[in-house]
Amino acid sequence: MNILNYAVLSLLRSWQKQVSLIVIYALVVGFYASVVFFTSSLKTETSQTLEDLPPLWVQQLQGGRLVPMSVSLQDSISKIRGIKKVFPRYWGYFFDDATGAVLTVMGTDFPNKEIGFLEFKEDYNQNKKEKNNQNGVLVGTGVLETRNLQLGDFLSLNDNNGKKVSYEIVGSFGAKSDLLTKDLIILPIKEAQKIIGLRSDSTHSLCTDIAVEIYNPEEIENIGKKIDARFPSLRVVTLAQLSSTYQTLFSWRGGIFIYGSLLSVLAFLLLMWERASGLSSNEKKELGILKAIGWQINDVLFLKLTEGAILSITATLLGIVLAYVHVFVFNSPILKPFLIGWSVLYPAYDLQPFVSLGDILSIFSLSIVPYLAATLFPAWRGATTEAADAMR
Repeated sequence: MNILNYAVLSLLRSWQKQVSLIVIYALVVGFYASVVFFTSSLKTETSQTLEDLPPLWVQQLQGGRLVPMSVSLQDSISKIRGIKKVFPRYWGYFFDDATGAVLTVMGTDFPNKEIGFLEFKEDYNQNKKEKNNQNGVLVGTGVLETRNLQLGDFLSLNDNNGKKVSYEIVGSFGAKSDLLTKDLIILPIKEAQKIIGLRSDSTHSLCTDIAVEIYNPEEIENIGKKIDARFPSLRVVTLAQLSSTYQTLFSWRGGIFIYGSLLSVLAFLLLMWERASGLSSNEKKELGILKAIGWQINDVLFLKLTEGAILSITATLLGIVLAYVHVFVFNSPILKPFLIGWSVLYPAYDLQPFVSLGDILSIFSLSIVPYLAATLFPAWRGATTEAADAMR
């Protein structure tokens, strides 16, 4: 009989105790893995979303807060050397009294050209898209769900003056990430200005911010410094800065729970250490018999390592499966309210499954290696005990 078979039979002799150990172990690993999967998926979706944003944009600040800025500033900014294109952006937030959701409103007259990252559905009305109907609106699937609407229905909104206006829903869209389009409403520019309160007369038109495209990506920081020096009242934001901010935010929030789960893993390992360090009389007798029939110290250590590997790998795999189901099947009901933040995005969105090899390796290294180390030293103490003393 080889050592692997003996290890399996040894575990089966006390299967009830081993099953309870695996269940507790899997729950601890599952909580840690849930945090890892959730934050990794959120970072990945955010990175995919940010890929389609302009490399640089400028905003008007007043009293430290973002305020609308004049569209005419684009002419002055476009004269800076190295800038390829400058265009104003019209966007803002709209509180929907009917559903209690905070929706994002974006204005553009050419959605099929200027918003290339949108992936229109097949049921989108191509004729109305080409006509650019003034009363046409594109909406996210979340808007359709919360308002109980379909393509061809009319979406009613209150403009900034409280006047109710209606727009025909001419299309809906999907994208790489629901974070981008789930709560989005796209209107023609003038209609969007009415909804979010941007002045749109012929003498002084306002926008939310101005996006800047640059010929050489290596010059983004330099051109940003030029804009900052020439227009002190403007704030320059780069795509790299925004991406770094989101990554730091998700890492900080996820780190809180990772530290908590690490403490849980540590407490569990300490418990296992205490249990393993005090070998029962039956376990001592078993080790004594094995040594008496010719087993060497390395054979006993390999036996205990094999038993520990079977338990830890089984529990880790089970914990990973539980974490995957919790995060990507049930949409992480335990972690999501805490990791997303105090302002929950309406409508709700589902995370796309994303699990990297690095995540799996980190989970395995944290859960298996310390457990094996926690069982090795007590096993060594038992293996070095004389056979006669162990069997007494």
